Order: sequence, then C-alpha cells, then structure tokens
Amino acid sequence: MGDKPSYEELERYVKRLERTVFKKIRAEAVNKALFHIASAQNTSETLQAFYRSIQRHLSSLMDMTNFYIAIYYKKKNAIRFVYHVDETEESAPRWVHRFTENPSLTGRVILGKRPLLMDEKKLKRLSKKGHVRGCVPRVWLGVPLMIQQEVLGVMAVQSYTNPDQFGKADVELLSFVSEQIAVSIERKRSEDELKQARKRLIRSEKLEAIGTLASGIAHDFNNTLSITLGNINLAQMMASPDQRAEYLADAEASVLQAKALAAKFIVFSKGGIRIKSHIDTRGFLKETITSLAESEGIACKLTIKDLPPVMEADQKQMKEALKNIIINAAESMDMEKSVMVSAGVHPEKPGMVIVCVKDQGRGIENQNIEKVFEPYYSSKPMGKNKGTGLGMSIAWSIVKNHQGTILIDSAPGKGTRVDMILPVFQKDVSREKTRVSQPDRETANPSGKDSPMVLFMDDDAMIRQITKKILIRLGYTPIIARNGEEAVEKYQSQVSSGNTIAVVILDLEVKQGMGGIEAMELLTAINPEIKAIVASGYSSDPAMQDCEKFGFADSLAKPISVQNLKEALEKLL
Repeated sequence: MGDKPSYEELERYVKRLERTVFKKIRAEAVNKALFHIASAQNTSETLQAFYRSIQRHLSSLMDMTNFYIAIYYKKKNAIRFVYHVDETEESAPRWVHRFTENPSLTGRVILGKRPLLMDEKKLKRLSKKGHVRGCVPRVWLGVPLMIQQEVLGVMAVQSYTNPDQFGKADVELLSFVSEQIAVSIERKRSEDELKQARKRLIRSEKLEAIGTLASGIAHDFNNTLSITLGNINLAQMMASPDQRAEYLADAEASVLQAKALAAKFIVFSKGGIRIKSHIDTRGFLKETITSLAESEGIACKLTIKDLPPVMEADQKQMKEALKNIIINAAESMDMEKSVMVSAGVHPEKPGMVIVCVKDQGRGIENQNIEKVFEPYYSSKPMGKNKGTGLGMSIAWSIVKNHQGTILIDSAPGKGTRVDMILPVFQKDVSREKTRVSQPDRETANPSGKDSPMVLFMDDDAMIRQITKKILIRLGYTPIIARNGEEAVEKYQSQVSSGNTIAVVILDLEVKQGMGGIEAMELLTAINPEIKAIVASGYSSDPAMQDCEKFGFADSLAKPISVQNLKEALEKLL
C-alpha cells in the first residue's frame, strides 16, 4: 500500500476539485445566459425589451444593478446611449456627438478596443478632468462590443457602494459573452430597422391613399360648391336689399367656410400650392411664436442656435405646419406650461435645419405614435378641447412637400418631442412640361362689340349652366363647351367667322375627353396671343401653381365666386 496523502495534499486536491466544479457550473450558467439572450433576440418585440433581457440574464452571472449599453456611430463620430439603468437615477445623455473631442470612459473603450476596469482612485482623478459624467462610481467596468474587429458599442457596469464589486474574473466573463451579445444586438437592430422601415412605408402608402381619396373628394366637393355659390351669387345680384339679401350673405359665408375645409383636404393630399421664397429664418420663427401668443394664448420659449440667415420655403405653409405642432404641444399640457421650441443646423445632416418642439404633456403610447399623422386621429381625452382636426396630418404633408421629414419621440407621462427636419434649399423636383408661348398681357379690345365673348369649358353640366348665366349677368357673351375637343372646335369656328373670343376659361381635369392643358396647346397653335384662364378643384396641380408655364394668363380655384370671376376677366380685358 502506498503512503496516505497528507492533509495539505488533500486540501489542495479539494480546492482543485472545487475550482473544476465551479468552472463547470459557471460555464453552464454562461451558456444558459447566452442561450436565453439569443432566444430573446427573436422573442423581444422591441430593442428596449431585448436590452432588458440582456441585463436580466447577465444578472445570473454578476451584479447588473447599474448597467448601460452604448452604440458607436463611426460616420457620425458619435455615441448613443440606447439603454441605461442606474440606481442614482441619473440618466445618461442620449447622444454624445464629437466624442473624440469629449473624453469619457465609454470613449476610452471604443478607441482602445479593449476592456477597461477602473478603480475608485483612477475614477476620481478622471472626474476632475471632466472625463466622468454624473455621480462618480467606486468601480467601473466596460467592454467593447466587437463584430469582425470593428466596435459596435460598449457594455458597462458600475458600483457606487462596493469598490471590490468587479475584478479580473468579471472582465473575462463580460469579454467572453460580449461577442455573441454584439452579434445579437446587431441582428436585432437590423430587424428593428427593417420593421420600422416597413411601418413607415405602410404609413406613407396609407396616407397617400387617404390623400388621393381626400383630393378626389375635395375636387368633387369644390364642383358642388361652385354650383351652390354660383346660384347664391346670382340670387344676390337679383335680390332687393331686404332680409333675403342677408340670408344669401349668410349662405355665401357658409359656402366659403366649406371651401376653406376643402382647401385643407387639398393641402393634406398634395401639400397645396407652394409659393417658395427665401425667408428670414429667425424672423419667421419669432413672428410665428408671437402670433401664436396673441391669437391662441400659447406661451413658448424659443431658443435659436446656429441657423442659416435664410432658407427656401413657402412661408405661409411652414407657419401653418409649425403652428399646428405647437398648438398640439400646448393642448397636451392643457395650456398650463410653456412649449419649448428650438432651432438650429442639424448636427448630422449637412444642408438641413431642425426645428424641435418639446412639451411636458401626457405623452403618447408607443403603439399610437404612427397614428399621430392620420387624419382626425387624436390622443386627447374626450371633452371640450378634444382634437378632431387635420393639424398634424397637414403639418406632415407640408413638411414632406418641402422635401423634409417629421420625427416624434414620446412616452406616456414624459411628454413629446417633435422634430421638423427641413432642407435649407430644396431640389427642383417639379413636373416639367413643354413651355408654350406666353400670352400677350397687354389690354386688348376683343371684338369691338359691347359684349365680349368668353369661351367656358367644363365637364359638369350644372357648372356650365350656372356659369353661362353668371357671364351673361356680368355682360359677356358665353360660349359653352363640355370638353377640350369641343372648346377647340368652337374657338376655331368663331375665328373662321371673323369673331374674336376675348377670354378662354378651361377646366383642368375632364373625366371624358381632352383636358385644359392639352386643349390650351391646340388653342395656342390657332392663336399664339390667346388669353386663357385655367380652373380646377385640384389647387395643387403644377398648372395651377405656375399657370404661365402652361400658357395660361391666370388661374381660378373652384368654387369660383362671381367676384373672383369678374376680377379675373377684368384684369385680362
């Protein structure tokens, strides 16, 4: 028999066995945690839920009370803190731009591409240099999240109470799991970005579909209003100055209100007529804020940063968009607090400016954020001030029409932030058409007759009938056509007979037959000096926005009042 092992040998053996068992148990725990994290990548609905899963499963291996994940954006030279849990309740900055110029613990890990364990003494020394933000921990550990030798971000833990909370074993552990976690985060981010892109596409397609519907409804509605307004105006011209005239004036005012509502649908559907100009950016913001204070009683705190002195936009439309967003923000706080408005050059997108509107209101549930831009959607409670308008829908359409975008960040009880991101100068993407000869704007004597001839073309029989009566009342001889072909035929017939048609009024869109633009090209070939007006319920069409490019001298948006028609004809004659 051999000699029995000594007590010291047995003790060493037991310790080796303990280490072997501990490593085995720890390895099983690590594998289990990584398995759950990989599974959470597929089961977590959002990135935030996935980050919470990472923290929860790593908690079985080490203390994760104070934990954060930061993502590195190399092209932007920026760090974004995407997940942060801290017992001091001090929130990390959402973004750190130009991080190479602003040293930090997270930045050291990114630049060094290796783990970093800092004790209390080193942390205090760095804190004096401004490299540690917020409350200084007693120990800090950060490891890089690497994918194919490139840094995706940083995962860090810290303790404010125990300076020995983390050691070399924890560095090895976090370093070991970091690669798989980095891969899982990257995949989840890609899935989330794809999901968000699909949502934006669906929202855009849905809004465009609603916009097409709204545009069609507005067009038909304007046609109906044209008939109603025409009859009212005719009755006003015939009525004696008694109570009937007062009733007709009220009816006219009601129709004009309906016309304004139809105009809102047009703006929502296609952005409306844009009259671009170089606007004073600072002056525009200050004037908009002042007008809201005067008209709506809304208090705003305006901060203007490094804005360009001018930008290209439709000032009236941009004021409407900004006004709608600010009113929404004020109403979310029941008009009791100031709305925070800031504007400056976009930090990441050259040639763009960002106008930020922040409130401390009730906030919006995440699943409802995409609905904010839908017409007549509202997250406001039922009651007197319940929102039922087109405010945010119109703002979205105007900003999109200016080649910009709107972003919303909100959470229940934490308020809402709305960013309008706009180009300083827009690219010309308007629809190009072959330019026809410009009409002679000089006043002409049409035919020498007492009653100038006006050719009016529209595909709606009732509009033709009422306009004919109005033209007669205004002292003109009407020639009526139901489409472009008939208009060209009747114009040619009058020219062949030696008669002069003073003005032509053409409907832009015709359901059956030739429309106004095509007819105008043929009429210009007959008479290059023809004077013509384009009319439509689609006020956003390029022919309405820039009628001279298409050979017209003027444009009239339906419904056309007698006064507007009279003024347009007198201007050309």
